Amino acid sequence: MYKSYTEPLYEEEKVLSYMQRGSYSYSASVTKPNSLYPEGTKLEMGKPAYFFTISPTEDISFVYSLEAADSADLSVEANTMIVASSRKGSGEEQKIFWKKSYQVGDPKSVQLKSGNVLTSNFTIDVPVIRSKAKGVQDQLVYSPDSVSSSDSGPDPMIEIVTTVNYKGKINGEDVTGTKNYKIPINVSSNYYEMPEELEFVEETYKNVRVQKPASLSTIKFPLALFLLSTVLVGVLIPVRKMKKIDPEYIEKLEKESKKSPFKEFISKGKIPENRNFLLQVEISSLEDLVDAAADMNERVIHDAKSGEYFIIHNGVLYIFFDAPSED
Repeated sequence: MYKSYTEPLYEEEKVLSYMQRGSYSYSASVTKPNSLYPEGTKLEMGKPAYFFTISPTEDISFVYSLEAADSADLSVEANTMIVASSRKGSGEEQKIFWKKSYQVGDPKSVQLKSGNVLTSNFTIDVPVIRSKAKGVQDQLVYSPDSVSSSDSGPDPMIEIVTTVNYKGKINGEDVTGTKNYKIPINVSSNYYEMPEELEFVEETYKNVRVQKPASLSTIKFPLALFLLSTVLVGVLIPVRKMKKIDPEYIEKLEKESKKSPFKEFISKGKIPENRNFLLQVEISSLEDLVDAAADMNERVIHDAKSGEYFIIHNGVLYIFFDAPSED
């Protein structure tokens, strides 16, 4: 019992593996004479509206970065599109009646390390984009409120969509993925508005097994039991010869004691019948197998009939052989 109380305890914790960040910034230059701003003035972010008559074009910068807990080495490509569409409803019931995409600039590719950034700069002419989108809607003779209406109806929805494709290694593991960063442009007949929320952050976590710090208070109970058992043994020895304990039973108790710290990480199951088609790696101990499962974000399976502990990850069978249990 003393050994059971003082053995190291482990628990699963979620730790940050890597964080992806995508953000937009923009400005609109005054390119036409007017009585409000001097020509050439740069209108920064945060204006309530930007008018077609004085600042029709917008300069936009998109920045993507990835910060890993250990290391990252990725091939990253960013491609920006203007997506115009007409939609009805919201959420899962939303219907897209039509959608049209327009390429903005050229795709940007870089080799990205942890902490580095990819920057893509482009310029859009908002009145021209609105004219193209309205042209599609007018040709369809379609209104979002009534499909049979002869009126072209409200302006289509316009979004800036930057698609980031990445492939490589993060914290030593192979990864492949795609992220879409979208911001809407609220366009009317003579001005446009931009949203305030222009930064998107996504954190990816992994489960790790950590050792809980030992406490001196944990030995109080087994120590008290030890002292009590010493008194009882002293009383029993003169009146009764102690019965010899079966060595096999002691061996079984020792095995169960060794496995007890890992019970919360193990589930019961059956080893697959097609195991011979999997690449097999034999692990030397149950503790090493549990550590490997935590690193791979998998769970250890115990086949009680065969006595085998195993995990299957990316087509590889990691296995620890043990004697079958009686149950």
